[in-house]
Amino acid sequence: MNASRSRSSRRNAFLSAIFILPALLFPARVCLGQADTPGAANRYVVSVQDLKMAGKSHAAFDKGSRLLEKGDALGSIAYFEQAVSEYPEHYKAYYDLGVAHFRLAQQSEAEQAFQKAIDITKGGFAPPQFGLAAILCQKAEFSQAAALLQRALDLDPGSAIGKYYLAWAQFGLNRMAEAERSLEQALLRNAHLGEAYLLLARVHQREKNLPAAFNDLESYLKLEPRKEQARLLAGQIRRELGQESAVVASIRP
Repeated sequence: MNASRSRSSRRNAFLSAIFILPALLFPARVCLGQADTPGAANRYVVSVQDLKMAGKSHAAFDKGSRLLEKGDALGSIAYFEQAVSEYPEHYKAYYDLGVAHFRLAQQSEAEQAFQKAIDITKGGFAPPQFGLAAILCQKAEFSQAAALLQRALDLDPGSAIGKYYLAWAQFGLNRMAEAERSLEQALLRNAHLGEAYLLLARVHQREKNLPAAFNDLESYLKLEPRKEQARLLAGQIRRELGQESAVVASIRP
């Protein structure tokens, strides 16, 4: 019994140490909902407002967006700041400014920019709410994040990213069944969302379902074959499963 407990403790410690937290998997703008197909309710566009945005600060916003797409988050910030200086109601510039700060691990600045975009749109534009919820999850403010995500998903129910972050909040609240369901819904919306497979593996690991966790990691590695930490973890789980199978075989009559 003591040996079994020791193996279990080592395994859990290994899993906790090697798993990449969802926050570290936030790769780019796409993870803030840019690749999601907006639902009808999420089409928060006051036509007059968008026309003003197109007429004012257009060049600066476009330049910042191109730099952000190329991975130059630091270089994009000055252009987004210029865009909002020229047109203070430019909620899309505030949103992208939040993304740039987030990618630079400037959490406080990202939070302020996302909140500004939310305030301008009166909560009618989902992407900055997803971004703010991600920051709340990083800060372990899971209840607040879950409530925000539910409202954002009412605007954009087809968002895979929204479902992923909702699952992260639910995981933090130890609501494993809900987190698993949210991740399954995220993957139905986007089967190439690798981060969802990683978080699903964490859910299954907490539920002590190692075969399912191993399958989740295999699915992730098909999408991200160069992620060595995930490969090491999959190998560790495979060995653990082999040891458990050997124990079961040894006690069969």
